[in-house]
Amino acid sequence: MRLVRAGARILFSRVGQVLANAMVVMVVAQTLGPTGQGHYSLTMAVAMLLGSLLGGGMGLAAVPPLRQDRVPAMRMLSAQLIWAGSMVIIMGFLAYLTLSGGAAEFFAKHLGWFPGLGFAAAVAAASILGFEIFSYDLLARGRLVISAAVNGVRALGHLLVILVLWLIGELTFGKAVGAFALAQFMGSLVTLVILLRDVRNRPHPEPLAIETRSEDLPADLDVRGRFGLILFNLQRGWLGQISAVAYFLLLRLDQGILEHFRGAAEVGIYSVAVYVGEILWLLPGAMTPLLVHSSARNQADPDADRTAARALRIGLALTLVAGLPLFFLAKPLLGFLAGGEYQASGASLRALLPGIVAFAPGVVLAGDFIGRGKPHWNTQASALTVVVNLIAAFYLIPRHGAVGAAWSSTIAYSIGSGLMLVRFRQVTGFGWERIFLGRRRAWFRRLKKTDSR
Repeated sequence: MRLVRAGARILFSRVGQVLANAMVVMVVAQTLGPTGQGHYSLTMAVAMLLGSLLGGGMGLAAVPPLRQDRVPAMRMLSAQLIWAGSMVIIMGFLAYLTLSGGAAEFFAKHLGWFPGLGFAAAVAAASILGFEIFSYDLLARGRLVISAAVNGVRALGHLLVILVLWLIGELTFGKAVGAFALAQFMGSLVTLVILLRDVRNRPHPEPLAIETRSEDLPADLDVRGRFGLILFNLQRGWLGQISAVAYFLLLRLDQGILEHFRGAAEVGIYSVAVYVGEILWLLPGAMTPLLVHSSARNQADPDADRTAARALRIGLALTLVAGLPLFFLAKPLLGFLAGGEYQASGASLRALLPGIVAFAPGVVLAGDFIGRGKPHWNTQASALTVVVNLIAAFYLIPRHGAVGAAWSSTIAYSIGSGLMLVRFRQVTGFGWERIFLGRRRAWFRRLKKTDSR
């Protein structure tokens, strides 16, 4: 029941986040126009890629030892902060390189950057990195809802800043990027403060039964220093981080290819469809932290497979219910919300939605695989999806532009999700009917077939 209540609270936060993010996208797109929206989308992509690339798996790898109380929380956090501080220095140096020379010319041409904007992108990237680490730490300590709640408040704060800038006529490309960086920074800072208070008030997470402490962890982990913990996190977390990077490339690489062949304005048209479509993934994503936490606590739980299958069905149903009306209303809705220039986004959104729905099970199963200690399954699926997306994008985008990019994504999402479902079926032994219909419905369906004979 505790997981059900937590899931409901996370879902509630996600709905608020969905609405706030959608409004931000529409206001920015309408104000900046397709070219400005394209530059804004690509700039956010650079920040998110950098944050994911330099994360090093510091948060992901820390979940089992923190959940099993094998390492003092404050020592692990201090090691993570040392790593994060080092990455901030690297990001600052990379931002400095964009001030002049060939790098400045490249980013000005393709992303619309002016001198100094790289530092705002670096702040956003560092904040994304920090938020991921602190969120995993809170998840390991049993705080399932906090990160989702902070995300919801962060999205509302971001929307408020954007609306104020829009109302006073100051919503420019640079200030939109600055608002994005500010929202990420505040979200990361608030999460860190909550984490520090939680560690201070509750040094140890809830006790676990002895049989649940089966994670293959080094016996000397509890006496390792900060740099030893950093090395452990890198060794255990890099594979999961590769999966995160591959997953991000899957979401945004097609925009870079589209910019190369068709320019920033076409990216702007396409990005509105992408953001609206991907917002739907926030709904099945509400199941992910529950599965990570539950599996990390007790990997031998006989109900784990049934719980994961139930979460898969719920996530798929939520995405399908939200996606169906959007499919039929895509063109007039986007034209009304973002402006007449974006009516062309409707065709891209309709091509993208089948893939969004098809990948909803993959969004849920990503958390299940992490909890099972199989992050490399996510990596394999993400890598396959990126390769398929690249091949399809280079064929379809030159011929069909933004709609071609959408169809290449749909094809890739469907294949990637299919691989994850096959993995889940193999590890659980469930049939397809049980996965998608549930045990009782599958049983009734088989009974009905038997009676009809």
